[in-house]
Amino acid sequence: MALINIEYGSLASSDTMNKNFMYLDDKIADTSDSIMTSISSILSNIATINSRLNEITNNVSDSFESLSSTINDYKTKTKLLVNVASMVPDWKNCISVSITTDTKYVVPSNGYLLLLPNASVKGNLLINNVAVVFKNRANSYDNSAQLVAFPVAENDEVISDVTFENVYFLPNKEVSLAGF
Repeated sequence: MALINIEYGSLASSDTMNKNFMYLDDKIADTSDSIMTSISSILSNIATINSRLNEITNNVSDSFESLSSTINDYKTKTKLLVNVASMVPDWKNCISVSITTDTKYVVPSNGYLLLLPNASVKGNLLINNVAVVFKNRANSYDNSAQLVAFPVAENDEVISDVTFENVYFLPNKEVSLAGF
């Protein structure tokens, strides 16, 4: 049914008026139902979006925690790698040690042995049972002696058949994660 057109100045019957009002009432009800359906659909879409946003937020949060854990793990691994491979001397912790033919010296950490041999000797330095020629004496007038630095690693075992004036162990600096 459609609206019945009432001409200007004419008298409309109550039946015509009631039909027009009923038509308009039906149209208002249909429009209201359509709007309510649209609102329901929009609210459902908003709920779906909120649910997906929560899932994404949880995934991002989990990913962030995993990434943060991985970064901290890499920081630790990097520190260990640098400490193992670093050869920056820590002069504040340089100590005097003894290396003889009778006693093995076990290196406490990565660093250097600073060796000053007696002037009139010759011989080898053994590091982990590998002989390294340490000092030669070309003739009886060859009485030179210089301080020599040998890089060593933690747990290296050192023995020498050369006598020394002085022997020092110079450790490497430990890398800090402060500010990293």
